[in-house]
Amino acid sequence: MRMHLPILVVAASLLALNSAANPAAAQRPRVPAGPGGGGGTDSAGVPAVQKVSTTKHTVMLNGTEIAYTAHAGTMVVRDENGKPNGSVFFIAYTRDGQDKAKRPLTFFFNGGPGSASIWLDMGLMSPKYPEMAPGGTQPAPPYNLVDNPNSPLDVTDLVQIDAMMTGYSRPGTGVKASEFTGDRNDIRMFAQFIRNYLDEYDRWASPKYLFGESYGTFRSAGLADELQSNEGIELNGIMLLGTVLDFQLISPTPTNDVAYASFFPSYTATAWYHRKLSPELQGKSLEQVVKESRDYAFGDYLVSLGRGNKLTPAERSKVAEQVARLTGVSPQFVQNTNLRIDAGTFRTELLRDERQTLGRYDSRMIGLNGNATSTRPDYDPSDVAPTGAFMTAFMRYLHEDLDYRSDLQYYMGGHTGRWEYSSAGRGFPSEIEALRTAMAKDPYLHVMVGAGYYDLATPFANAEYTFDHLGFDQTYRDRVDFKYYESGHMAYLNQASARQLKKDIAEFIGSTRVLTTSAQ
Repeated sequence: MRMHLPILVVAASLLALNSAANPAAAQRPRVPAGPGGGGGTDSAGVPAVQKVSTTKHTVMLNGTEIAYTAHAGTMVVRDENGKPNGSVFFIAYTRDGQDKAKRPLTFFFNGGPGSASIWLDMGLMSPKYPEMAPGGTQPAPPYNLVDNPNSPLDVTDLVQIDAMMTGYSRPGTGVKASEFTGDRNDIRMFAQFIRNYLDEYDRWASPKYLFGESYGTFRSAGLADELQSNEGIELNGIMLLGTVLDFQLISPTPTNDVAYASFFPSYTATAWYHRKLSPELQGKSLEQVVKESRDYAFGDYLVSLGRGNKLTPAERSKVAEQVARLTGVSPQFVQNTNLRIDAGTFRTELLRDERQTLGRYDSRMIGLNGNATSTRPDYDPSDVAPTGAFMTAFMRYLHEDLDYRSDLQYYMGGHTGRWEYSSAGRGFPSEIEALRTAMAKDPYLHVMVGAGYYDLATPFANAEYTFDHLGFDQTYRDRVDFKYYESGHMAYLNQASARQLKKDIAEFIGSTRVLTTSAQ
């Protein structure tokens, strides 16, 4: 853990999202600890300047040559008195020859908190990306930069935004980074950038979308409310990938049983993939075993956990047998965990006899521990897979194609320092109510939720539980569309999933544009 947080609840929540070395969802490489106990700094920044490089390009998408303009650089943000207090790095890809009033515009960003948006950019959005090994596994260096057939640039213009102290985004001279960090400050900065971008590039009339990954989903929910309430900006849709809107659902503790249920179906999917289930279950499809696991996790399993020490030995044994059946581990192991398996322990236990550990961001990927008896993995193989290739490809693309250079270091992550939550002292960080409010005020706002079956960082069942409890009114659930991928947290690393994700984005934007147009 590389940041000092105000209460243990928040620390535990972030640990669930950002454990170990993690440039995939949190996407923050290890850095030395800075002031305040975090891996960042609160020292004064650099002069706030607007510096943008504009270049012209073409790319083949779906058999059509797409001409586009790229803007790469920094945009100045200002304090409440209008004084420049920071510069935000962004890359915009806009298709040439389009009517701005009809052309969709998608702002996208990664998570952390404290991660640059290089991951979504290089993994999915950019017209060029690194060539990965089969299944999204780690390629051998040096890395190839090739055309990206899955970029959604043919259906929407795209704007990458880097949070403060990530990428080349920096506070202005004499301004502390802490003025931009924490959930409220971060959301306000993103809202101001979006408003400024709409002004600068005349995009107020465009259909508008957000696409967030990991903590970026948490930000998206709060940002929708902030844009609506304080900037007068309504969105056509929000796309989420690797969703976490309430940290309670990914923070298992002895008194927070629902989080154990949230991870449970992902354990089943993982065991099915590695062929560790019984022949009866292995003979079923992934969707079938997941359904059985989900029904049990949020039914009898959660009821049993809720009884705690009131369970009789016979009842405990019965639960352990069923948990073992659906997760591929032994009944004795389940008993030893008090019927409550955390993700880190599961990753070391499932393939222990083969001396292999599982990836956290993609549990299909395997690694090796130095000590096969350990209950925690030495590293995450699904974490290290994209890092070198993404960074190399991104810097090549930035320098050689987008003609942008900076004297600053591009921060992939790990430099934001202290991160405060407005909910500190009142429970787990959550933006569910912010999203509900935004959807209540705007009946045309729709949400697409993308979920990987093999994601052990933000498990798909946590997102399902979240939206099953959103507003307790069918009008909300009718506007939420779930999409599932046979992939991990970063669905776009797997080419088959990337193609499906691109298709789902195109269909979501097309359907929400039709809804909005017909309502006018």
